[in-house]
Amino acid sequence: MDEALAHLKSLASTADKTARKKLLDSLRDLELSLETPIDTINRIAYLPLQLVAARISIELNLFGILVKSDAPLSSGDIATRTGTDPVFISRLARYLASFRMIKEASEDRYTASNITRTLTNPGFECAIKHQFDSVNPIYQCLPSFLAANKYANIASSTDGPFQTAHHTPLPVFIWLQQQPDNLHWFNQWMAAQRDGLPTWLSVFPLEAQAAGLDPEGTLFVDVGGGIGHQCQLLKATHPTLPGRVILQDLPQTLAHALPIDGVVQQAHDFFTPQPVLGARFYYLRNILHDYPDERCRLVLQHLKAAMGKDSVILVDDMVLQDAGVDWQATQLDLTMMAAMGSMERTEKQWRALMEAAGLRIVAIHRYTEVLRDSVIAVVPA
Repeated sequence: MDEALAHLKSLASTADKTARKKLLDSLRDLELSLETPIDTINRIAYLPLQLVAARISIELNLFGILVKSDAPLSSGDIATRTGTDPVFISRLARYLASFRMIKEASEDRYTASNITRTLTNPGFECAIKHQFDSVNPIYQCLPSFLAANKYANIASSTDGPFQTAHHTPLPVFIWLQQQPDNLHWFNQWMAAQRDGLPTWLSVFPLEAQAAGLDPEGTLFVDVGGGIGHQCQLLKATHPTLPGRVILQDLPQTLAHALPIDGVVQQAHDFFTPQPVLGARFYYLRNILHDYPDERCRLVLQHLKAAMGKDSVILVDDMVLQDAGVDWQATQLDLTMMAAMGSMERTEKQWRALMEAAGLRIVAIHRYTEVLRDSVIAVVPA
């Protein structure tokens, strides 16, 4: 057994991203095959408690305290630094160590693990807060909502578990604009979740596709572009490309936009007519997966009406395979349904959506393997 484990550790230490994913999937399948029925029930039934414990620990800065400490700390040490009850901290730390969120160095002595360090990343801290405070209440309402609606697919952004959970008639993004903490957590998590991964510019031939653009024209409109991360990436990757770069979003979002040289900010609601005519690229990153088909068609039709003869719509979203979809993608798909009445789409579903909007797909450039993030190039049919 020890020899087998040593071999696995050796494989892990030299694996590239593809091999690492294959190894993780194989180990996961092996672990699940070894479970007894009671192991399975305990794993599923108590799973929400991991998020709860992480949320409490982040609020107390427990992970940060351990990361900054040069020596293992007792539960009493941690309680003193957090101003909390040492008995409670001993129980919380014991739980965290059992799930490897922290490391138990010896009896009642704790130190940081690799997972502890991950959980001190500001963007990942925001992910835990976002999931617990904004998303988890939606999951709690999902079973009863589906039962009350005879298990029909949820395809409304204004009548779903989100509205029930948060006691609001508003759709998600309008609600978020009124909840500054939740909006901050969401924005920071969206920015952090792709750290270290390839970007769309690694596969899309932007420079070649921009050839012949009038320097006085518009190169790139980032529609619903948030605080401007993709505009920033574009300017850093292609600093000499001619043409205007425009960041569009709601005024409340643009108030927090990054200051980027050469990027023009423009307040715009993408459910209304597109004010920039004839741009070379209209870019939608993780926009259409937020909405059901009916709302997506409206966004696309406004863009189609603004396009010139050389314009292209770039949809940056996941393109699911028809079978064997990864668990990270399937959990996002169900979350989109519960929160927004929307979905992650397969290639067939993307093509059907574009056809219904009077558009056609001319190319799909995939740039991540697990989630299958892709740039879908679209023109009028």
